[in-house]
Amino acid sequence: MMDLPVIAPLLGALRRLLKPGGRFVFSVPHPCFNSCALRMTAELVENEGQLSQVYGLHVTEYLRPAANLSSGIINQPEPHYLFHRPIGVLFGECFAAGFVVDGLEEPAFAVGMNAKNVFSWAKRPQIPPAMVVRIR
Repeated sequence: MMDLPVIAPLLGALRRLLKPGGRFVFSVPHPCFNSCALRMTAELVENEGQLSQVYGLHVTEYLRPAANLSSGIINQPEPHYLFHRPIGVLFGECFAAGFVVDGLEEPAFAVGMNAKNVFSWAKRPQIPPAMVVRIR
């Protein structure tokens, strides 16, 4: 859904195609923590004489829907458009199509995963990179 400029036609078609009582599950990059308006951070922090690295995110914008040309992943050969929708806009489109959200998960990578790359989500185990939603 993050690659679609408009999601209303998809949701309208789903409304017609799903059997009564049917559900649709989708996952998207987490709108709060995965957009072109954020930067992954790494800091060296001293705490009681001990140095440690702390990994996080710096979010500069969230509420405005936006279309951004993005590389998505390091060394991707061609950039493509991603369509950022805050959760309220994304769910609003679902509600307008007659759906109800009846499930939501925010998976994160496990603590202690061996990630050498400082840009890996495994370095940020308390920040979910994706959001999984179930609608009916």
